[in-house]
Amino acid sequence: MSETLTTLLAGALMLVGLLGVLIPVLPDLFLVWLAALGYGLLVGWGAWGGWLFALITLLGLVGMAAEIWVTGAGARKGGASSWGIVGGLGLGLVGLLAFPPLGGVLGLLLGVFLVEYLRHRDADKALRSTLGMGAGYGISFLVKLALALGMIGAWIIWVIL
Repeated sequence: MSETLTTLLAGALMLVGLLGVLIPVLPDLFLVWLAALGYGLLVGWGAWGGWLFALITLLGLVGMAAEIWVTGAGARKGGASSWGIVGGLGLGLVGLLAFPPLGGVLGLLLGVFLVEYLRHRDADKALRSTLGMGAGYGISFLVKLALALGMIGAWIIWVIL
């Protein structure tokens, strides 16, 4: 495979990964990372490739951790318990599989609301927890988007160098 074709393919996969940040059904940061790895293995690492791939890896790991941590922190700030967060994540997974692409987000929010309502028998408390989870998810979305753009930017620098 030619270097140009490999570069175009890696770039296309990265754009799909970036789209995956926006549409939860598609792989996101992992696909961007995988495309960079494939590029390095097929085209070569060059003088800066190893360092830039390490940066891409670090940004990807931070993004994956941030998605879970920031979403949970928002839920906790809203008053959600660990059970509420687990319930939200569980129903979010079911929603993602059953009703893509928005089922995951809706399941996440519904799961938190249901668990917190069952715990407190108070719709206001359950709603505050749900709004906290939603805010955390929104912030984690922005963090993942910025990190995905950073990963792609590092790869573009790698290609240019």
